[in-house]
Amino acid sequence: MANWTGSEYRKPRKKPEWMEGPADILKIVDRPKDLDKDTTHSYGPSSFKLHRLPLPVPGEVLGLVGPHSVGKTTALKVLAMELKPNLGRFNDSPDWAEIRTHFNRLPLRNYFTQILDKKLKVVFKPQQVPDFLIGSDISVGELLHCYDQRDMFEDICGVLELEGILRMRLHRAPAIVLERVSLAAAFLQRADVYIFDGISDSLDVHHRFKVAHRIRSLIRPDSYVIVADNDLSVVDYVADYMYCMYGEPGEYGVVANQGWDVKAGIEHYLRGFDPIEKNLIRGEPLVFEAARTIPDANHDKFPTIFNRYSYPSLLVNHKPFKLEVKGGEFDDGQILLVLGDNRTGKSTFIRMLAGLLPPDKLEGAQPWRPNFLASYKPQENEFRSEHTVRLLLERERPIANMNSRFVSDVMKPLEIDRLLDRKMSTLSPGETQRVAITLCLAANANVYLIDEPSAYLDSDMRIKAAMAIRRHVLRLGLAAVIVEHDFLMAAYLADKVVLVERTPSSAKFVTSSPHPRVTGLNLYLEKLRITFRRDPDTFRFTPRVNKLGSVEDNHQKTAGVYYGLA
Repeated sequence: MANWTGSEYRKPRKKPEWMEGPADILKIVDRPKDLDKDTTHSYGPSSFKLHRLPLPVPGEVLGLVGPHSVGKTTALKVLAMELKPNLGRFNDSPDWAEIRTHFNRLPLRNYFTQILDKKLKVVFKPQQVPDFLIGSDISVGELLHCYDQRDMFEDICGVLELEGILRMRLHRAPAIVLERVSLAAAFLQRADVYIFDGISDSLDVHHRFKVAHRIRSLIRPDSYVIVADNDLSVVDYVADYMYCMYGEPGEYGVVANQGWDVKAGIEHYLRGFDPIEKNLIRGEPLVFEAARTIPDANHDKFPTIFNRYSYPSLLVNHKPFKLEVKGGEFDDGQILLVLGDNRTGKSTFIRMLAGLLPPDKLEGAQPWRPNFLASYKPQENEFRSEHTVRLLLERERPIANMNSRFVSDVMKPLEIDRLLDRKMSTLSPGETQRVAITLCLAANANVYLIDEPSAYLDSDMRIKAAMAIRRHVLRLGLAAVIVEHDFLMAAYLADKVVLVERTPSSAKFVTSSPHPRVTGLNLYLEKLRITFRRDPDTFRFTPRVNKLGSVEDNHQKTAGVYYGLA
């Protein structure tokens, strides 16, 4: 193997100015004064304020996208009648007659009028698991039978893979199961308005699109369906039209004045510019940049200046679970993407590569240990430190503070500067995830092993994180193995693809040898019966999902091309 010294990170450098000294104690935010007349709700003086609401349309699915903490949940709670909007008057709350007059756009006024007149029944699937689920002593099956008003118990439990845990008591169920139970309860009820605040958090790629397909089946000429989610490909697939949200996280949020056909809406959102209002949704476009991979190291024609990493066929047998790994290899400058359903052994595979889970010894084979230095970010980040982010970076990974390229490639895109003087124990799951990715990439390693980097991140930060990871890997000519469920992020990161599949024996799983990128993505999507295309005019590196049964979908399936990007 080549001798990698990490010299690029070892040369002492002056700390960037933004990392010197304590963070600003006072943050001054200019709120958009021209939107005061459009204030929907305020939580108090100098507190978060939401401007406007999206307009629901019967017979179509409304998608809502935007970064964390700009009011998506507040908007959905108002539309679900879970929160009475105060129009910014928190000391003199208006009555519903005034509220209806305030919303002078006819579709919104009609929507609220029908709900207040009890002509529409609303089902709301919240972002957070309801407290009554967490503490309940009844079983999963008992709860869902109580909600089954559409005689779809078996179908919905199958889609959400709940059949095997129907006897589990809710107070014993992990959060990921409770999230799926909450989704199932919403699907099983008969309603006129279905509102989903997040559908993908507990689901793999396969089940995200199965759930999205079920959501589209809720459409009736007189029904309303509203979905907010951080996976843009899911919103692209499920929605007919969409609204973008922007603002200053935690300070104020704005719903764009104009809704868009979802194809155009995703494009405007990624561009970061609203062409109708001439407003910036954000300060820069979020477009996956072209990122060239270092060529494969052919031993005959390519000088051995890069490492080539390999692993043999391996076995993990923890009865009844069994994972067979087919041997493979990857090179510096490449990212190996691991794709598969939940609970099929992806995390087991990556932990084995990290040297944290010794494989069983195969007959006639030598015991295997990884022959590379790895930096590992697990699926769940468990930081219980009372230290600040700044101290953790300096004590655990001091190189992160000494290299300006690392700052510009990783720390600034992940907005670590905003977190430096925050205690780790006070960070949200998304903020913790950003710190965990930064620590992983800052390590002196040959191979980065990253398990689900998109988890807890909003749609903006997912794209920034994907570009930061790829840019950093290529800049240093190192390698990475990544497990990911956000397909846009996964497709951008992948150079090679390992597929993890279930065998006829339900407890036995097999990982493939690495496939070339397009081959692996095609094989995976073919099993899902989902097609992706490349927009021929814009966003060349951003795949767009085709609606089921659309002209593009049928054409690509006929041609056997499920991932239409070469």
